[in-house]
Amino acid sequence: MARILFLSSEHTGCGHKSITEALSEQLTLLSPDSHYIVIDGFELGNRLLRSSSRNYDSFAVKRPLLWGLFYQLSNPFKGFINTFIAHSIRKPLLKKVRAFRPDVIVSVHNLFVGSVISVLNQAHLDIPVVSLIADLDNVTNLWADKRAANVICPSEETRRQMLKAGMAPEQLVKTGFPVRSAFCTLQRPELCLANKHFISILLMSGSQGSAQVLKIARTLVHNKMIRLTIIAGHNTVLKKTLEQTLAPYIGNQVTIYGFTSEVKARMMEADLLIMRASPNVLMEAVNLCKPVIVTGALRGQEAKNPQFVVTHKLGLYCRDVQDLPEMIAELSAHSGEKLRQIAENQYHFRKPESARVITERIIQIAKAKNSSQDRPIA
Repeated sequence: MARILFLSSEHTGCGHKSITEALSEQLTLLSPDSHYIVIDGFELGNRLLRSSSRNYDSFAVKRPLLWGLFYQLSNPFKGFINTFIAHSIRKPLLKKVRAFRPDVIVSVHNLFVGSVISVLNQAHLDIPVVSLIADLDNVTNLWADKRAANVICPSEETRRQMLKAGMAPEQLVKTGFPVRSAFCTLQRPELCLANKHFISILLMSGSQGSAQVLKIARTLVHNKMIRLTIIAGHNTVLKKTLEQTLAPYIGNQVTIYGFTSEVKARMMEADLLIMRASPNVLMEAVNLCKPVIVTGALRGQEAKNPQFVVTHKLGLYCRDVQDLPEMIAELSAHSGEKLRQIAENQYHFRKPESARVITERIIQIAKAKNSSQDRPIA
């Protein structure tokens, strides 16, 4: 029986949670007798660490320049950051580890790779740690640690960067991005605008929403051929503003949601998605073969994602929202021929088995540790 401890994050967006959900789904299917727990790594830390998690939006969304600078500094100050985190989480982490007795620890946040390994080593605890990169490109070297059992790379871009950071090729496992099973059921993309008098567009910008959503909506609602669905996320102020500003269009042309658990249903209803280049939502769209237009990305970890979309022909990148009407018209022309081509590209690019492959590797490491362990953790 394998025992697996996931280190995730509850407040820095929903991406880390989505990954642990995708893996726990597979774990239940592949090894139902295994035990696992998910811990928010930030909650193990001191007040400063907990506060940095809960104020993530203030840095990443509201102060993008500051967040971008902070992210860039994570490479040259990697050692200092790991030492600080290790000191902050040491006692609570060891308490959790000794209580649960994991066979493997899987970190889906870069702050809890090297720091966690250091804490375990100092306590003379021989527990393998797996670093599971939660981004597509432009990843920080905090994900890389030569003491890790494996580094899971969801793309060739991340694999190359881990090699550049000094990781040995045999430590790296390239898998594809892990996506929840609900988004991996599509057999073949279907898209036809020939018999439709409009194009359905889903507009979203992460769980916290974005003021840019309103700007985009204003740009599109004047086109009567567009049916627009907007997900404002947890941003209740944005939702209220959207409802007030777009009141004349709601019901006939515009539908507005706040935070919703029915993202897949909204995606499936749409012919085209317009979104920020958030890796989890982007890969969910790709697995459903839904063409996307990305309109931007967070500085730091998402900075190269728009180019990632273009390079792999998964959608388009719109730098100026004023260009959106023309781009949409081009995509929907000729009964949506270009939309169909993007959907086909996504179909051949996607790797719906990624979560299963990653989980199989984790189980393998856990069972190997379990079988070699001849005495309990001290």
